[in-house]
Amino acid sequence: MKIRCMKWLLFTLSILGIGLTRQGAYGQSYVVTKLKLFPDRDKVLIKDVARDSKGFVWFLTNGEIYRYDGYRSLDVLQTIASQLQINDMPQRILIDRQDRLWMVGNANLSYLDLKTWKVHSVETALLPPVQERQIFSISELSDATVVVAYENGHLLLVKEHQFFRVDDLFEKSRRSSNKMAPRSITHWKGKIWVGTQVGIMMSIDPAKQYKTHFITLPIGDVQVRSLIGHLDTLYIDVPGRNVAVRLAEGVGRQMQPEGFKLSNDKFFLLKDGLDILVYAEDDTVYVMNHDFRLREKVSMPAQNKLRTVAGVITGDEILLGTEEGIFVVYPKAKGLTQLIPQNNGPNKSTRGIYVYPVGSIFYSTYSGAGYIDSAGAVYTFAELKHAYALLPLNEHELLVGTEGGFLKVFNRQSRAIKPLEYSLSANVQKKYSGHLPNYVLCLAETSTQILIGGMNGLWLLDKKLRVLDRYELTEGAPHMLDLQIRHIHKLSDKHLLLSTSLGLFELKNGTLVKRYPQSGNMGVYKTMVENNILWIATQGAGLVGLDRQWNKVKQLTTASGLANNLVYSLEQIDGVKVLGTADGLNLVDGQYRVRRIGTAEGLSQPEFNSGASFVDARRKRVYVGGLSGYAVLDMHQGWFDPAHQLQSFVAEVHTSTGRTGQKSRDYTWPYRGETTLKLVPGQSLTALYVGTPGNYRAGCNLAYARNGGDWESLDGGQFISLIEPSTGLYDLQLRTRSTGLGHSSKVVTVIKLPHFSETWWFRGLLVLCAAGIVVLFYRSRVAKVRREQAIRNQIAADLHDEVGSSLTRIFFQANSLADNLEPAGKQDRQLALIADTSKQALSTMSDIVWSIDSRFDTMKDLVIRMKDYVYRLREELGFRYRFEEGVDTDAGILSQMVRQNIFLIFKEALNNAIKHSDGSEILIRLLAEPHLSLVVVNQYRENTIPLGARLGGRGLENMTLRAAKVGGKLSIDDARGRFCVTLEIPPKRGMSTRAQSPNFV
Repeated sequence: MKIRCMKWLLFTLSILGIGLTRQGAYGQSYVVTKLKLFPDRDKVLIKDVARDSKGFVWFLTNGEIYRYDGYRSLDVLQTIASQLQINDMPQRILIDRQDRLWMVGNANLSYLDLKTWKVHSVETALLPPVQERQIFSISELSDATVVVAYENGHLLLVKEHQFFRVDDLFEKSRRSSNKMAPRSITHWKGKIWVGTQVGIMMSIDPAKQYKTHFITLPIGDVQVRSLIGHLDTLYIDVPGRNVAVRLAEGVGRQMQPEGFKLSNDKFFLLKDGLDILVYAEDDTVYVMNHDFRLREKVSMPAQNKLRTVAGVITGDEILLGTEEGIFVVYPKAKGLTQLIPQNNGPNKSTRGIYVYPVGSIFYSTYSGAGYIDSAGAVYTFAELKHAYALLPLNEHELLVGTEGGFLKVFNRQSRAIKPLEYSLSANVQKKYSGHLPNYVLCLAETSTQILIGGMNGLWLLDKKLRVLDRYELTEGAPHMLDLQIRHIHKLSDKHLLLSTSLGLFELKNGTLVKRYPQSGNMGVYKTMVENNILWIATQGAGLVGLDRQWNKVKQLTTASGLANNLVYSLEQIDGVKVLGTADGLNLVDGQYRVRRIGTAEGLSQPEFNSGASFVDARRKRVYVGGLSGYAVLDMHQGWFDPAHQLQSFVAEVHTSTGRTGQKSRDYTWPYRGETTLKLVPGQSLTALYVGTPGNYRAGCNLAYARNGGDWESLDGGQFISLIEPSTGLYDLQLRTRSTGLGHSSKVVTVIKLPHFSETWWFRGLLVLCAAGIVVLFYRSRVAKVRREQAIRNQIAADLHDEVGSSLTRIFFQANSLADNLEPAGKQDRQLALIADTSKQALSTMSDIVWSIDSRFDTMKDLVIRMKDYVYRLREELGFRYRFEEGVDTDAGILSQMVRQNIFLIFKEALNNAIKHSDGSEILIRLLAEPHLSLVVVNQYRENTIPLGARLGGRGLENMTLRAAKVGGKLSIDDARGRFCVTLEIPPKRGMSTRAQSPNFV
């Protein structure tokens, strides 16, 4: 049955270049999608919505503010909780052109600087009185002025960082006792216009110190719901009234959209963008030009009728906040339109299409076929179902291959469909009468025959005689050609390429040879020859190119940018190949760049599984059939423009430091343009999140590589981490591939700073310290050698001076006795002298040996030696003495130098005391507290002996030099016949001991 159908036009006007249908239907060029804000819930009550300069979506729910980066929603208030002074629930939000998030409550006003993530509160003095701060709206006008409007008429204007409060509307309300709440605000002809709920408008002139002017509209006490300023006209929305007011700056006119009316009783949203106007009501969105001419009517895919409470227009994209969530209305990719069959029935899967030279179209679907004439009239044919292949027989007739009904003929003049009349050849009647080809998959033709590919091989139909025959092989088994033939590519009348479910076969002069794959089976849907390369659309290996020797020379897969490796259809026009895949369309240019087109860019279905496609070379359009109709590509468009590629940004950076895992988070990266992250010692990168604003417009794949390594994919919301990285530099390359045409990339450099022990300066310091230690060690060794040499020299000098002189005297005395020159009495005296000299030499030798023997480096040995020396002298000289000690002799440790010099000073002082004493007792005192001291005291007859004589000539000088060697101090006390020699040595240069204070009597 033929049905003439004057319904919606089936594709946009640009496809056929015709006007509207009689019912005024419009082409659908916008797409609607709903953002998945949270993984665990689908419905979100939105109170306000905004968009920042990078495209991130911000939304306000019941008191919570979130930022959506394309994959996940960040709870913003939680990140700034420590900066909020008062718990004031936000009622409105706005992001201005300076990337400031304005948060308005009924008590406070503040903004979050996105570049620093710092909250700045507006001074209370700039706000209305606290009891009058019920917020109505916040908006940014076309001149970048932020306007905060309060219900009672107060207005706060913010221009960059300057604040201006306008209270004139509030004062006028107070004087007239009639509340003039603002209901609409716009910027027009250099002024700010405010519409109220009582039919009064106010203008504010920033050029004249924000001077105000009031206009009473001739509408009575009716609210001015919306204001739109365009060119010389200010459009005023007043429900149910006609407004025609001549203003000083132009004309005020009632809003009267073309094609629909603004509601008088429903809640709606009207937003003004730079290029378009948007009116959203219930479940429908109207897109208009600034003169209110309707461009498109878009149905919202909401489960229920919803209220649209907020909206943002960015370019030609519309962001709508509703009671159910956030919807985005955006245009399809330029050059992409849809042909949706209007046949009755749910199954719109299309199986064939043919465009006549005059521009009319025939299509076939599972729910029937249809014909659209050049005037736009639509005819549907419910009886022609499951039609697969189309082949023109002449200017008017079209051969149609079906599933189960063999061949039909469509005549566009009579708009009639009839079965094909044919007869069977003798060969078919004899061998195949019970196995006829009712299932037709493809059609082709030679000069004399029509080639029919079906589920059971290849069949031939004579063009003139209409006799059906089966293609017979000249060699091999006859059943070898019992293949599911999907496409026939004619190289010549006797040379064919058959795309089958098992692979690609070459049929030449009756011989059948499999050419692809060389081993195993791989379904092939279609072939095409280009520049001596045979391209094959495969059932899982992507697009494969073979040379004349059947060798694979090129292969395009998902790794090359294809949306899917299952390629159903393949066409070419002007060097661009068009592929219909299991997941959208792909375009491939001569440089093998791949451009992906999916549902996000406007396709109503992702899968093009029928293999139906057609090239309208005259109009440079490609038709590709899918599950829900036909996608139509206008190949005049710049499909390989890099501007189609989406951009990704680092949305969040999380780090942790130390064993306690102290966390730090940075949300400012998208707005500061940072590319380098420095980690201090002990710090790890726990999470680096990447966001892709606008990824609803194209299928987006994220991947990253570290230091030029292998690429790893990033699923939506997945993060990158570097836990306890080694010191060094890490380049994290981020790659975003959306349309498949190359990719956009960013590099984030992570620098792990070294611990101070790993720095060059610390290592240099270690080298210097080591060198210093070596030098000090060397110098100490040299000093030690020099000290030892000095000791040896001193010992040699002492032995030479003391012992040598004594031995010389002994020699001369003994030599004199040997010559018998002296008398006997004198010889006795010389023998006595020899004995005394020998005794003195032995004593001197004993002192020198004792002074250098390390076994005697104790205070105890010093005391014993001193007492022994005093005792021997007393035996010889018979003087009286008293030896007092105030040291712990068991604990005292003395160095060799200190011990030797104390003893020599003691000997010198004692000898002088004995020599010049008046015969009274000599006092010897050795103390260790508070420092080591030696005191030798003797009495003498007053003023009888000069000081120099009492000290033995050079005695004072020698004792002073010896005291200086050990860091001590020598003092002489000569008063009232008492002579005292005192040696004091600091503790560090003296002994190490636990000294005890003596009790002297």
